[in-house]
Amino acid sequence: ENMKPMMPLGQFRDTFIIAVDADGIAIIDQHVAHERVLFERIMEKLTSESLESQRLLIPIVMELPAAERSALVSKAEALARFGFEIEEFGGDSIKVTSMPALLPPDECDAALRALADDLEGLDRGLRLEDSLKQIAATTACHAAVKAHYPLTLEKMHHILEELRATAYSTVCPHGRPVMLRITRREIEKNFDRI
Repeated sequence: ENMKPMMPLGQFRDTFIIAVDADGIAIIDQHVAHERVLFERIMEKLTSESLESQRLLIPIVMELPAAERSALVSKAEALARFGFEIEEFGGDSIKVTSMPALLPPDECDAALRALADDLEGLDRGLRLEDSLKQIAATTACHAAVKAHYPLTLEKMHHILEELRATAYSTVCPHGRPVMLRITRREIEKNFDRI
């Protein structure tokens, strides 16, 4: 079923978007919804090309445990399609010279540590396709708006419209639900209107 356009009314606890349409009220988890949208967009883009990357003026040098470091280095080619350029940098370090344009710069370190952890935990013989999905999910998670983050009505509207464009899935890449709906019928019943 297609999602109808929803009108955002505001946020609850800077974490949930409250929106309405003719059928009722929706409570949308802003992080999960945005993560879903970004994940779909990333996966779509990967089928035809690579993601835009931004070169870092000052490369990030990160120290990582050996297993995680080698997990990232062995997947360098897949990571490059997402816009991450990494290379070994002597000792326990890797050097990051580019990152995906959609990622906020202050999330780069955390995203790569999460990716190192994900990739290291994944089966060595994993198909590239599955690695790409995992990288996409983690990148989307770090690029999405956070919980406890105030949004303008315009930004809420944008997230809802984007969600509508990818509404064939109501869960995030990690399986969390995107929204809770309260139908017009439930509301009217509660107020003895039917």
